[in-house]
Amino acid sequence: MKLKLFLLILSSILLSSYLLSKKIDYRDARNMNVCKTLKGEVLVYCVFVDTKSTLPWTEFDIQSTIDSLNTAVNWLNTKAREEKINLKVRSDYYIGQEFSTINKELPEGSVEKTITTPNLHTGIISLNKWADYIAKKAGLSFNLSEKDGIPEIKNPKNKERFVAYLRDEYKAESVALLFMVNNYYKTDISLHVNTMTTSDVEFAIVSYKYPSAIAHSVLNLFGAADLCSSPYRKSQKNIDFATKNFPNEIMQDPYAKSIKTMEMSNFTKYLIGWTDTLDEKYSDLLIDNRIKID
Repeated sequence: MKLKLFLLILSSILLSSYLLSKKIDYRDARNMNVCKTLKGEVLVYCVFVDTKSTLPWTEFDIQSTIDSLNTAVNWLNTKAREEKINLKVRSDYYIGQEFSTINKELPEGSVEKTITTPNLHTGIISLNKWADYIAKKAGLSFNLSEKDGIPEIKNPKNKERFVAYLRDEYKAESVALLFMVNNYYKTDISLHVNTMTTSDVEFAIVSYKYPSAIAHSVLNLFGAADLCSSPYRKSQKNIDFATKNFPNEIMQDPYAKSIKTMEMSNFTKYLIGWTDTLDEKYSDLLIDNRIKID
């Protein structure tokens, strides 16, 4: 009996060790989930969220962020035209009457602290619940079409149904769902979630209203990998390699950078489905230190 118990405990330890040591492969996000490849009709949809630890969204902040959203969308469409990619990105957003937002505190007070407390796996679960609540609140405002006095579908109760509604309403092949939190003048991170799984729809939390930050997060949702330090990019060797080879890449840290100076490398084009080939010398960037994400 004691031997069986010992073997069971040993097996659990070995399994946990395997899950934590296995390498992350960014190709797992390629052509995955709702945002498969960055082609065709794409809707970028923003929801403005107020939390206790972020700055409140003012009408000016919202308007200037919408301007940044439009700039980011134009940049993506321009890059696609340059590559002769069939892509039409549109944008829209949810705000209530008189520029009211949805209030929902982040579980641990900030994006970075939430995703890492106590670990990435648990942090993702917490953020999925947070995002489901916001999607449900926003979905209550939708004016659903009726047939014989009966709504054809019910108001969305989570982000999966929220995205399904948006796809139908806007006739979009893909919906990039962004939750905007106002961390202007504060220190936090932007983050994408569920890009390597089909268990839930992908979404991103965007902390800053720079066009470069918005475009960066949209590309994340379509499989692009961070090339700077992030919860999903830990190898310093790979970070240094990317900094040297792709200094102006949009997937580098976009904070306070002009999107006009940003470029899109073949590495990113490969991950978002704009090309099916990748130079062998960049193959190491596809693999990084493993973090249990599902």
